[in-house]
Amino acid sequence: MTYANSMGESMPLVLPASTLQHPRKAPALNWGILGPGWIAAEFGHSLNTLTRSRISAVGSRSFERSEQFVKRYGDSATRVYDSYTQVIEDPAVDVIYIAVPHSGHADLAMQAISAGKHVLVEKPMTLNAKQTRQVIDAGRAAGVFVMEGMWSRLLPVGNVIQQVIASGMLGRIISIHADFGAKFPEDLTSRIYDPALGGGALLDVGIYPIAFSVMVSPAKELLHASGRMTQTGVDASFTAVLSNDDGSTANIFSSIETDSPQAAWIAGTEASLEVERPIYAGSKLVLRGSDGSILDTQKFTQDSPARGLGWEAAHVAWCLGEGLTESPVMPLDESLAIAVTMDQIATDLRRN
Repeated sequence: MTYANSMGESMPLVLPASTLQHPRKAPALNWGILGPGWIAAEFGHSLNTLTRSRISAVGSRSFERSEQFVKRYGDSATRVYDSYTQVIEDPAVDVIYIAVPHSGHADLAMQAISAGKHVLVEKPMTLNAKQTRQVIDAGRAAGVFVMEGMWSRLLPVGNVIQQVIASGMLGRIISIHADFGAKFPEDLTSRIYDPALGGGALLDVGIYPIAFSVMVSPAKELLHASGRMTQTGVDASFTAVLSNDDGSTANIFSSIETDSPQAAWIAGTEASLEVERPIYAGSKLVLRGSDGSILDTQKFTQDSPARGLGWEAAHVAWCLGEGLTESPVMPLDESLAIAVTMDQIATDLRRN
């Protein structure tokens, strides 16, 4: 089977190969880590495993936590701090990775930008669209690099998905389905259940299927969202239906109280693309023709942050090496679009 590309040329309906270079080929950077928790540990492990970059400084409110992190992921020259400000002000740090709870993202990003530092902010970039817009405006005004840490988009599987979308081989997009449900312990005192720390399914795991749908078709209008709320006031599960300017619809599901298929698919008039579990680092892509037959498949092994976040760090290094202040793969306008969509869903969930 074939399709006509943008030049009108007849092309075979097959999945392209990833065009990404290995992260170890990226320029080396000195990273400053804010918040040495679980995701920062995964970042540090992947940075050391996959790239030539190093951790230059680590900061938290606890000197002991920073010191323990450095012993595991740093080197003899890594500086240990008991505050975030010291890392931000460290002249040897090239770029700041913000890995504190969601509620602290905006303030620390603004501090780092004000200090003239490049910034990678763990997703979600902030708690809402207003804060996200402030960070974006500040970064652009300062001329520093700012990116939301949507690491799944920067993996080889993400690269292939984006090539498929750009090629037009799927035809006109009709529908997008994406979900991410993961069962968390029902601990009402934990961060995931704390509204002050940005807890709930929407901000913590819902951002993955939302970001996936925005990548396929950026313009969104929320038609409806409904879900279950917890005793603490955060959403436990939700389903949202979005309408896009290209005429397609997107169906989103996310949860912190049940495991779901964690998969995604894009249905077009000429073909469809299935992303097999897990959605954040698809293990396999399946391309199907308009008759449902399998035309091509690709398998991937980037199935955990520990093996994947180094691709994100390498992407930042390549962008900085080329003098860019925002990523062409994860542009700031898309981060804002994601935040706007999440605000709309949050409003509907509170109303319903």
